[in-house]
Amino acid sequence: MHEALAQEVKPFGIKVTLIEPAAYATDFGKSAKIADVLEPYGDFRKRVTARLSTIERGDPQATSEAILKLVDAENPPLWLGLGTTILSRARAAYAERIATWEAWEDVTNAAMGQPKIVGTL
Repeated sequence: MHEALAQEVKPFGIKVTLIEPAAYATDFGKSAKIADVLEPYGDFRKRVTARLSTIERGDPQATSEAILKLVDAENPPLWLGLGTTILSRARAAYAERIATWEAWEDVTNAAMGQPKIVGTL
């Protein structure tokens, strides 16, 4: 959605960046209202909670400098990940996506059918 927005507002000199932050050391978990556990999700919730308790968290005060650099950039990126784990996680995610796309290449190519030239817009 933000890619479409970026294209729509570009002629007006407006730049769009989607910021993808890692975990931060805030009181979000302490202040969040938690719904009662539904029985089928009890074990899952315990695993998620255990995982979250081991995640390295960044200092939210350190983020302001990164945001100001982004705002002042002549050509800001469409996406900006914040945190020490973002790049390695993105590499892994995209490697998995590319492997899937390559494995399904015959199917995706066949989905085009027989290409036709329909004229210009």
